[in-house]
Amino acid sequence: MKSLLSIVVGLFFITTMQAQSIYEAGYFVDNNGKRTECLIKKLPWRTNPTEFQWKKNISSSSKTATIENIKEFGVGEDYVYKRYILQFDLNGDTVGKSTKYKDPDLTYKKIFLRTILKSKTTLYQYSKNDVHRFFYTNPETVYPELLLYKVFYTPDESKKPGKKVIPQENNTYQEQLAKKIKCGDQDPSKLTYTQGDLKRYFKKYNECKGNKIEYIIRKKINQTRIGVVAAVDLTGFTHGSIAGPAGDVNYDDVFAPRYGVFIETFIPFSKVDLSFFLESTYKAFTMDGRDFAISNSEFELDYKSINVAVGPRFHIYLSPKFELFLEGGLTVDFNIGTEATQFMENELENTTTDYFYGGGIGSGRLKIGFRQYSPKNISKSTAIPDSELTTSSLYVSFNIF
Repeated sequence: MKSLLSIVVGLFFITTMQAQSIYEAGYFVDNNGKRTECLIKKLPWRTNPTEFQWKKNISSSSKTATIENIKEFGVGEDYVYKRYILQFDLNGDTVGKSTKYKDPDLTYKKIFLRTILKSKTTLYQYSKNDVHRFFYTNPETVYPELLLYKVFYTPDESKKPGKKVIPQENNTYQEQLAKKIKCGDQDPSKLTYTQGDLKRYFKKYNECKGNKIEYIIRKKINQTRIGVVAAVDLTGFTHGSIAGPAGDVNYDDVFAPRYGVFIETFIPFSKVDLSFFLESTYKAFTMDGRDFAISNSEFELDYKSINVAVGPRFHIYLSPKFELFLEGGLTVDFNIGTEATQFMENELENTTTDYFYGGGIGSGRLKIGFRQYSPKNISKSTAIPDSELTTSSLYVSFNIF
């Protein structure tokens, strides 16, 4: 058990130590319109980038692409950027970093805009130094238009103690939305200038207009997959002889089917693709054994259980279409009618626990993996106190949602 735990901890340590060079599936479109599927270095992406590092596959050397030669790129499922030359103001959104002027000081700049929601009316975002600006396009626009917002201040003329300036907001974006992007009972006057509020507003607007939502960002923590899993377990079983220490009863190894469902949720780490999964499967098999210390002795184990497994899974992308994953965790077996000729009904454990480690390869919705489980004792008999059930497993899983 200690060695298994050491392996699981070791996998976590190795993955974390190499987090600086984690790459994930992505693509980019160059100035000639050529699309390249690749691996892009994983970054926090808190600010809109001007360049990124990429590889064709995990073994190739890293290259740098810049805003000068790339007009669009995407990373994973949540980050899609398009290049534009636009006017906007990046004065701070707090009084300490703002100016006394209500109107923004608009300047042109070449930037990558992040797509927040894509439809006939699309929402974009640009972020830098905790300042956020939002843009939109619709069938009437040629380039993204700025949704104008600015924090400014006015002098405090009341001469009250402690006050020197009064913060104000230029909420022109609410007027823009009221004139150009409004459907049904939508009221932009209640909107705050935040990604969450604007994303919900644009989603409701497109749905009201009957427009298909082609893309909408979502947080990693909400990226949950639900699917089915099928496995073949190679199982062995031994226990002590009733004749005493003369020998063990060895059962013939069997291949046992196991099948069920799973749920997997990704955790929002910026440099490590980490998920946790919960899996529930049903397993049943029959195996025969002999006690060579006793002549003409034959035994049978008819095993039935519900197995619940839980643990972390680390994802390493080998290419845009394939990933390597490593996993480890804990399983609990619930006895649902196991019988054995060597044991009375109340001499088998109702619940047993073991550990596992493994890994595999995935592509799209499909994963193929291998697990090695720690041996476990299913006996609580005083006559035969020790037994060992061993399992190795090959499984296939498929994401339905």
